[in-house]
This record gives sequence, C-alpha cells and structure tokens, in this order.
Amino acid sequence: MSQLTHDAKVLAPTRSMATVLEPLTYRVAALVVALSGWWLLSRWIGTDIIPGPLTVGDRLVHVVVHEDFVVHMISTLARVLVGLALSLLVATFLGIGMGLSKGVERFFDGLVLGGRTMPGLAWALLAVMVIGVSGRAPILAVVLAVSPLLTLQIWEGTKALDRDLFQMAKVFGAGRGQQLREVVIPAILPSIVGGAKLGLALSWKVTVLAELFGVTSGVGYEINRNFQVFSLDGVLAWALLFALVMATIEYGLIAPLYSRLTRWRRRGPPLSITARLLRQSAWFRRVADTRSAGPA
Repeated sequence: MSQLTHDAKVLAPTRSMATVLEPLTYRVAALVVALSGWWLLSRWIGTDIIPGPLTVGDRLVHVVVHEDFVVHMISTLARVLVGLALSLLVATFLGIGMGLSKGVERFFDGLVLGGRTMPGLAWALLAVMVIGVSGRAPILAVVLAVSPLLTLQIWEGTKALDRDLFQMAKVFGAGRGQQLREVVIPAILPSIVGGAKLGLALSWKVTVLAELFGVTSGVGYEINRNFQVFSLDGVLAWALLFALVMATIEYGLIAPLYSRLTRWRRRGPPLSITARLLRQSAWFRRVADTRSAGPA
C-alpha cells in the first residue's frame, strides 16, 4: 500500500504537467499550420498582393515602436469598454425585468429579438449618421448592437431560476429588493459574465466598424488610413494587434472570472430541488431570526 501511495505522489505532478501541455500543444500546432498556410498562399498568389507572415510581422513591430499604437489602442479600448459596460447595464435591468414579469417580456421580446438580428454594420452606420464624426458614435453603435444579445442571455438565465425560491423568500419576509440581491443576482452572474464574453467579441468589431466611417482616432481609423494607401501589411498589422489585445482581455480576465463563477457546476452532480431549497431556506431563516431579535 505504501508503494502505491508513493507511486501516486510521483505521478501526480506528471499528470498535472500533461494536463497543461496537451491543450498548449494543440494550440501551437494550429498556429504553425495557420502560419504555414498563410505563407504558402502568399507565395502562390504573390507577396505583392498578399504579404507573407514575416512582412506583416516586421510591420507589426514598426507599428508598436514607431507609430502611435498606444494612443489609438487606448482610444479604441476605452470605447469598447464603455460601450460594453453600458450594454451590460441596460441588458441586466431589461433581462431581469423580462425574466420576472410576463408583461415586460411581452412588451420587449419583439424589440430584443429584432435588434439581435440587425447586422453590426447597420448599427455602426446609423450611429455615425446620427451623431456624426465623434468618439461617441462607436459607443452608441456598441450599445445598439450588443444590448439585445446580452438581454437575451440574461433573460434566459432569469427565466431558468427556481420559482420556489421566491415563494420561500416571501414566507420568510424578504422584500423584492432583498430577493433581487440575494437570489436573482447571484444566480444569474454566470449568465452575465457569459454574455460579457460574447458581447466583448461583438463590441470590438462594431467599434472598429464605426471608427472606419466616422472617427479620427482609434484602430479602425488606422485600418482605414492604411486601406486608403493600399497598405495591406499595415491593415493586417493593426487588425492582428487589436485581436491580440482583445484575446488577452478575454482569456486573461473574462474567461477565468467565468470559470470561477461556474466552478460549482463541475463539483459533482447538480443539487436536487429539495437540496437547493433547504440551502436557501437556511439563509432566509437567519434573516427572519435577525429581524425578530431586533436591537438589544
């Protein structure tokens, strides 16, 4: 038995390392295949039409070192984050309202589903035409394009809540505000963060589109400027840099947060309805006891 225990301890770090290296190996292999395909395509069609990876890499370094990369990147990131934050705010209130009230759901469901089908390009053009050449146009475009998508995500998460929890909350005297803070918000946090992952990907695309048409700063402006002089390596360099920054935010910040908020789903089988009710009732009972005790 002691020998088996010793062998298990020796093999544990090896298994852990294999768990980390295996997905990394696949990603590196996919990157190598993509770069190889890009290089072959550029050689086949012609490097004067499609610049190769090395040419774009040189231009990418030049953009970071010699061009106003930081200034334009910060401008675009600020618009993306402000637009996404406003979209989350609108979608949270609207999605919770639609999930809890049939009347609100019937009033807004057509608007939400219709807004979700509109292409981001249409929202970008509309925002530029309404606001004009301004840094607020990309923010408006993001709110118009992303809010319906996030609202749908939060709406579905709210509708999936166990209604027995609300009945129990009423029995123990919890008001609507308390039910919202202690039951609804914690339960739909994974839906909110999951929606933010989807919204981030759409937000930066819509922001860059709006910057192409009506802004004098930002990554979209630089892509448009390079397009006008037919600098394909410049277009690819700015697009790849921005994609790298967005991927870093998504995989370095949002994905770990989502994994942390949903870690309970990976801890064995889901709780039964009875178990969830008993767990929640313990909290409501403590609230009721605190109220009945009153001040000393």
